Amino acid sequence: MKNKIYSTIQATILCGAFFSMGLSQTGCRKEMFMPEPEGETVPYKDSASADIQIALKSSPYKLFYAAWQRGNMDKDLEALGARASVTVLAVDDASMKAAGLDETEIGKRSPDELNKLMRYHMLNEKLEPLTIQTQKLSSPRMTLLDNPDLNELRAGAGSAVTRLYAYTYRHFIAMAKDSQLIINGQLCGNYKPVAARNGIIWPVNRLLRKPEKHIREILEEDGRFTMLLAISDMNDASWMEYTWGSFTRYASMYWGVEPSSNSVIFNSYLAPTDEAFHQAGIQRIEQVMEINSRFTPELVWETYTMSGLIPTDSILDYHNWGRSYAPTTNIGYVPSARTVFYSNDLDDKLIGDYWITMPTATTAGYKLPLQFIREGNTIKVKLKSANTPPATIIARDINTFEGPLHIVDRLLLPDNFKVN
Repeated sequence: MKNKIYSTIQATILCGAFFSMGLSQTGCRKEMFMPEPEGETVPYKDSASADIQIALKSSPYKLFYAAWQRGNMDKDLEALGARASVTVLAVDDASMKAAGLDETEIGKRSPDELNKLMRYHMLNEKLEPLTIQTQKLSSPRMTLLDNPDLNELRAGAGSAVTRLYAYTYRHFIAMAKDSQLIINGQLCGNYKPVAARNGIIWPVNRLLRKPEKHIREILEEDGRFTMLLAISDMNDASWMEYTWGSFTRYASMYWGVEPSSNSVIFNSYLAPTDEAFHQAGIQRIEQVMEINSRFTPELVWETYTMSGLIPTDSILDYHNWGRSYAPTTNIGYVPSARTVFYSNDLDDKLIGDYWITMPTATTAGYKLPLQFIREGNTIKVKLKSANTPPATIIARDINTFEGPLHIVDRLLLPDNFKVN
């Protein structure tokens, strides 16, 4: 009976949170930033005289077009209707060959497999150069490829109400200062786009690989995250007991399908390795239990707030952008902004003043508590308010269903946190 109460309360709270996140993901990011165009002006003139199908056929991207034909994409494009306008991310021949897709291999692949590959290389909108140049951060662009085995919560066209849809793969796209496309954190070349009557072709110099796993699956399979996983499981159980299921535990949220909504929530995460815990002096799970025993959070019913966090969650929450430190609404959830940050976004010039939660009429806003330090190709991260050594991102942009997983070599520790 108690578990049933937990599940009901948790579902209610999460639905409210997801509704708020849905609004924020489709909301006013341009009004917040109003950036100057990035990079040089891309040579482009929309004087299209041919459809995408004809433009691809006459393009130098012969292997991509061979895969397009074998995947029956002309038929799929026609099925979208005469008014459809799409973007094709056409892979150059050298990159197709580097990915093992020469003419022989393309002929061996099934039409269905190549159809999915092509749909993953298409966006459901015409992505103009100026649109990308005026963005500050990587922005999500929906592909034409769905995963019927997964769900996501999003608002439908022209609606602010979220509901379950089949999961749709995204590309997070930005532009570098040298006008190269950045897709999912990776430089993809600075080819000139080709206008078509029913869309636009953006050539790219790499084959794009769709995510195949959730964040938690990667953490479990890697072998370097035994401490993180054990602490998360232990704190999940404790938090459920302390809160009566009334409050979300954000420290490891969005690692996989959320059970209350049966959906994937897009997010990025800074995962500390076992060595990161060891460097902080935490060698064994028994030490974690001792640290957690120093304080037991309680639900304050009068104000409907928690008296604090589980001690180790007070650290781990920073690895998930510090959401638990944001003020909650009067019904207990955090109206969170989108936190899908690829490596090109991890720059203080871009997200140093990023609002994790936007101010509302009843709730104060909360800005990202992290500082990012760029040293050549190295990215480091630390708490803004701390003098502790920064963590180095030792692996970045591991693509998951949720978004990018970044691996760090240190815990993000506040100055006053004591292990012993």
